[in-house]
Amino acid sequence: MPLGLIGAMELAKRGIDTNRQGIELIGHNLSNISNPAYARQRLKVQTSDALPSPSGPIGTGSKVTAIEQIRDQLLDNQIVSETGVSSYLEARRKALELAEVNLGQQLDRQASTPEGAAASLGVGGQFGIVEGLSDFFNSMQALSTNPNSTADRQVVVLRAESLTEKFNNVSERLSDLRADLNVRVEDDVELANELLQQVSDLSRSIGASEAGLLANANDIRDRRQEKLEALGQLVNIQYSENPVSREFTLSVGGVEFITANAVVTTLETFSDADAGTQVQAATGDPLTLTKGSIWGTIRARDDEVATVSSDLDTLAGAVFDQVNAIHSPGFALDGTSPGQPFFVYTGTGANPAAEIRLNSVLRNDPTKIQASETGEAGDNGIALQLARLGNTPQAGLGNLTFNERYSQTIANLGQALSNTNNQAQDQDAINRMLLRQRDSLGGVSIDEEMANMIVFQRAFQASARMISTLDELLQSVINLGV
Repeated sequence: MPLGLIGAMELAKRGIDTNRQGIELIGHNLSNISNPAYARQRLKVQTSDALPSPSGPIGTGSKVTAIEQIRDQLLDNQIVSETGVSSYLEARRKALELAEVNLGQQLDRQASTPEGAAASLGVGGQFGIVEGLSDFFNSMQALSTNPNSTADRQVVVLRAESLTEKFNNVSERLSDLRADLNVRVEDDVELANELLQQVSDLSRSIGASEAGLLANANDIRDRRQEKLEALGQLVNIQYSENPVSREFTLSVGGVEFITANAVVTTLETFSDADAGTQVQAATGDPLTLTKGSIWGTIRARDDEVATVSSDLDTLAGAVFDQVNAIHSPGFALDGTSPGQPFFVYTGTGANPAAEIRLNSVLRNDPTKIQASETGEAGDNGIALQLARLGNTPQAGLGNLTFNERYSQTIANLGQALSNTNNQAQDQDAINRMLLRQRDSLGGVSIDEEMANMIVFQRAFQASARMISTLDELLQSVINLGV
């Protein structure tokens, strides 16, 4: 049967309602144009149920069945994954740059050999060990030319104390750096747990809002995606959602942390006596971390920073042993052989760089420096051996001199930092490409939204004009009846 005037008016009313919602949605899109977590939304419109008539079904207008998000879940998942790689590299880079600063030595990030690093060190910082070693052995060379000089002996004392202070300062700063990195891991774990709870809460809200598949919780999904990307910057995550029940599941490092929208465990830190702060699930399950800033911080701390600290201790221990081995059998300026070591440890010697000190006996009385090999006046045998020690390859240092070994440590750290920077640049290019793809798909375009608004506006006006026309016709029919 025909719609009639009343049915036609209802059809126009539906058109007004559809286009009104379209204009409102465009306003929502435009208001979120600066929101990086927002995905553009659009109306899903379909025809209303038709009415039967002798001439065939008669259309009854349109209706809005849903408001859809323009999202590609595969693309979102890829962004979460690649963001984790970027955060891993960025955390490593920050830690290595701090290690560079704490060494107090200019790094050549391209040198890969001790000789190349040594040639490029230039002027070190105030804690430069290379300069300290050179100054110390040069002072021994000066003493060997005038072994009876108390002034030259005083210079040796000053240079030796300066060298031990450089070892102590660098060791202390590296120790502080490891402590700071431990704190950074703990802070990131705390943030990750907060994000886990927020993802859980948002997932519950999505499940409640979309119960029975009656409506899409698009804005809540945007916020959850934002939290997932933030969590992915900290740890490697895997997640999925049941399309029917809307139950959300999330795993971190192979361990399930969210099950059916509820947090079932959290991240926790524990202290490793050798390495420092480590991360596991609160249930005690170990995590297989492969990306994220937490893993980047741990890797830099346990690999490069720990290696630099170990190399520094090895170097300080070698200087301690070799200098003492030559110095102890010598004779002081008065011809006596007190058997004094040149360097001493303040502790057990477990951390040579932190514990090495000049023997206080020599500091208080430089004439006690045992520069003579025979005890005879003017003999310089020990001082000469110590001067030559600076250029002597050491078996315990891989047949490298002291400076070459430290330069190798510098070169290795510089190469690691260079590699990390290169990888980070490549990764940034991948991230930009993925974000551009997502923006082209779901980003809000002012031009497109304004064009759509004009379409909805004109359609709204046409539907309103149709109602006005139908109202005039209806008035005419009523008047005819009178």
